[in-house]
Amino acid sequence: RLHAGQTAQNSLEYNKAGQTSTWNNPDSGNSGTYTPTRTYQTANGQNCREYETTINVGGRMEKAFGRACRQPDGTWKIVR
Repeated sequence: RLHAGQTAQNSLEYNKAGQTSTWNNPDSGNSGTYTPTRTYQTANGQNCREYETTINVGGRMEKAFGRACRQPDGTWKIVR
């Protein structure tokens, strides 16, 4: 989770839309990706990003889509 969380924060903060970041946990063999797909502001001015993520656990690949918004402390919080 630590590897995935750090990659998510960095990807949402620094990647351009369509730019993928990967993570890998050498201890468990799990891996995954984060790809921001769209950046926008809410009506109240909060910066948000939609993203696509994949996770490979035990040889099984799962894909998901979500949305994260920047919090007042500068971190990104998944909101959907």
